[in-house]
Amino acid sequence: MKEMLKLGLTLAIFAAVACVALAFVNNLTAPTIAKVEQEKANAGMKTVFADADTFEEVAGFTSTVENGVTIDKVCYAIKNGAKVGVVVQATGNTYDKATILVGINADKVITGINFLAISDTPGFGQKATEPAFYEQFAGLSATKALVPGTDFANKLEITDENGYIIVDKHFESKLKGIYAVGDIIKKEVYQVSTSIGEGAQAAINIIEKCK
Repeated sequence: MKEMLKLGLTLAIFAAVACVALAFVNNLTAPTIAKVEQEKANAGMKTVFADADTFEEVAGFTSTVENGVTIDKVCYAIKNGAKVGVVVQATGNTYDKATILVGINADKVITGINFLAISDTPGFGQKATEPAFYEQFAGLSATKALVPGTDFANKLEITDENGYIIVDKHFESKLKGIYAVGDIIKKEVYQVSTSIGEGAQAAINIIEKCK
């Protein structure tokens, strides 16, 4: 019995010593780890805001969600000690999901975008990580909405002031027999899954009208 108590006490002492040692090592290495992580983050942000010398996370910023996109964090882009823009990290749905960095300068112009993570399957979705895709956004206004490719529909006078085709709940335009779905119509959520559903609904309505 005494031997068991002695063994238990010895193990307890060893466990306590190990915990203290781990805490001590963590205190020693935490600053180094934090520095390395910050350097990695700065390198990533540098790819979308090349003119900045360093980056500083906006204090007190709380992650927000808007239209299905989560704004994870916002950092100031700093050059020669002055704030010259921001870098925004956001996560949202693509074919699956992606996290991107977007640089925006003081003139509200996009300086670049970069994908930190994307879980789309190989193929069309992964093309978003290719320069031919993401480099096209540099120089665009961050406040001006992208215009859908509906020039053909403008002549038919079935679009709104932003170029989106106006449809009813059956996805039919005011010109009977002309339907539209996907990114060329005005809606709350722009996702592949919702566009597929819209196409199916439009097809059902077309079939019903043909009966």
